[in-house]
Amino acid sequence: MRKSVVVYLIMLLSACNHPNNADTKILDFGSFTIQVPQSWQKIKKTGIDSYVGSIALDDRDTISFDLGWYSNKLYESDITILDSSLINSLDTNMIDVNAIIFVKDKHLTDPDKFRKNNVSWDTISGYAAKIVYPRKSGIGTTGIYIDSLWSSGPSIDRFNLYGENLQPENEKKVLKALRTLKFIKK
Repeated sequence: MRKSVVVYLIMLLSACNHPNNADTKILDFGSFTIQVPQSWQKIKKTGIDSYVGSIALDDRDTISFDLGWYSNKLYESDITILDSSLINSLDTNMIDVNAIIFVKDKHLTDPDKFRKNNVSWDTISGYAAKIVYPRKSGIGTTGIYIDSLWSSGPSIDRFNLYGENLQPENEKKVLKALRTLKFIKK
């Protein structure tokens, strides 16, 4: 009886120390793998000058990847801020005024407060990685960019994997999955 209790306790403690992998699976894309929730599905795509594909997270959200020379660096575009006194002098046929922020005094406005994304840096699978995530959940980019994976011909292969305006729960799952990326040079 005592041995049974000890064995049971060891099994219970052992189970607590290991993450439950029954809820996840490994997606293998050849050049990299990523551990994701069971419900996520690969979507094949055809690239012209790089290896591309997507992952369906659910019926609303999808993330895409690009491994190649010209992968998107996940930069957020600079925001155009103009003094509101100029609004009547703009030719609205030539520009999209919805893409401009009008303020009373342009010089007193910090453009950083209008950005959608935060950026942090980490090491993923031995590579310096730029991690991008929304400042306000659900509005912005969630993803990763790695500038230098390996040499490929005359250039360096880069990598990104990201989604736009993901549901808050999917943002969290993507950020967790990014940490499991493993790259395999072919």
